[in-house]
Amino acid sequence: MTGFNLVCITILALVLPFAAQADPVADILSEAEADCAGFENGRFDAGNAVTEADLDGDGTNDRLVDTARFSCTSAASLYCGSGGCSLIAVVGSESWDFQVEGWRLDAWNSIPILLLARDGGWCGASGAETCFEAIRWSQGRMLTVGPQP
Repeated sequence: MTGFNLVCITILALVLPFAAQADPVADILSEAEADCAGFENGRFDAGNAVTEADLDGDGTNDRLVDTARFSCTSAASLYCGSGGCSLIAVVGSESWDFQVEGWRLDAWNSIPILLLARDGGWCGASGAETCFEAIRWSQGRMLTVGPQP
């Protein structure tokens, strides 16, 4: 192996991991589509499941993926259960998956707050009751005053 080849291999080894970083949202959608196709060859539609919003207040849009908005022609309830659906928050390079019955993005003095409606089991109540959790991102971490089980 020549010195030139060794330099090229070294550069590729350093550059490729950054070029190959996957988009978490694309991975979520791809997995949901594969799940649908794998169940009686269904056709998947993400609809308007992806919402862009600045969740951490850094001036850059983050993304929320609401699986309640997914549809599959061969399975009406493939993506949700009796306790709700997944809401995946992708902030920077990290993601968080929440089981929710609904959600809303709000602000308190311009601080973004994600409000989650959760199954009562999350707060020690019956599943028919609804709990709420408030979430914000600050300095690369998620902060919450969610229900204590």
